[in-house]
Amino acid sequence: MPRWLAAFLLVPAPARPMAHPDRRIAEASRHMARPAGKTKPASLASLSSLLSPASLRARRRGGELAAELTRRRFVPAEPRRREVAAVLSLLFVAALLSMTGPIAGAGATRPTPSGDMAVTDTTPTPTESADETSADETVGPLTTESPEPTTDISSTPSPWPTLVPTPKPNPLPTKKPTATPTVRTFVALGDSLTAWPDTPWPSRLDASDSKLKLVNNAGVPGNTTAQMRARMDSDVYAYNPDVLFVLGGTNDLGLGVSASATIANLRAIVVGAKAHKITVILLTIPPESYSGSADKIDALNAAIVYLARAQRITNVDIHNPLSNANGVYYPKYTIGDGLHLSDLGAQVVANTIRARVKLLGM
Repeated sequence: MPRWLAAFLLVPAPARPMAHPDRRIAEASRHMARPAGKTKPASLASLSSLLSPASLRARRRGGELAAELTRRRFVPAEPRRREVAAVLSLLFVAALLSMTGPIAGAGATRPTPSGDMAVTDTTPTPTESADETSADETVGPLTTESPEPTTDISSTPSPWPTLVPTPKPNPLPTKKPTATPTVRTFVALGDSLTAWPDTPWPSRLDASDSKLKLVNNAGVPGNTTAQMRARMDSDVYAYNPDVLFVLGGTNDLGLGVSASATIANLRAIVVGAKAHKITVILLTIPPESYSGSADKIDALNAAIVYLARAQRITNVDIHNPLSNANGVYYPKYTIGDGLHLSDLGAQVVANTIRARVKLLGM
């Protein structure tokens, strides 16, 4: 048998006589190794059965494999040859493992949801380790079926949980709080045209506009603009109004007071009220039933409009709604004296003032 085949099959080499010059030593050397003729070479089938998975699992602990190989003459007893034979045996086992796949103890792997490879439990069952395979038993090739990992991407769980967006509940529509309308207090400063009739225009304006509240009707019959000016502290500032309506000048014309003096008194009233943070609204005087007074009334009203523009305050014209083309009263808007307002005339004045202040946002 060739030497390489004998070395591959772990067949012990024939004993050679030691080269000693002494014949007695040479004769004694025959007892150092057994004759080759008495050692039966092991068969390949016996070696395969010894290296089967079941037999390897049964002998993997405690050095049983090396002891068995030595007992069955696969590994010589000599230390050096025993080491060489063990190395060759391990190489042969490694070659078989590379051809047949993983053996017992290596474990099969399977994919896990986290992406790592988990090792399955391959502890030998009692049936596999109870009986040892005999040396003369012939076994088939070593085959181990390993499950192939599933490569279907759709069935592989994602390593990260899928975050499902939580739908946000639609907020219930909230009702906007209704803004409380701002109520402005006011004082009406004037003469009998402000004090009369029984329900004068300041009271009608209070009743028709919820944003205006009358705190004092300071209309005194027979008053001139000078007398009205003198009452500012007691009849106006004492009530601390937001708005001041001023209607004066008719009695000034009847008493012969010059237009310049009348305008000077009205200017002092306006300036004083503005100094107290009061909004001033200046009214023109109404007409009369006598056509001879129309020119004087128109001239005084023109000066009142100019004063309002100069002081940058609001002016309300109540003359035109009450007068006809000749500049005199409509009869329905005045009482029998042709000077004072009727109930209908007082309502027209209140409506005219209300329409004007609504444009101002009051």
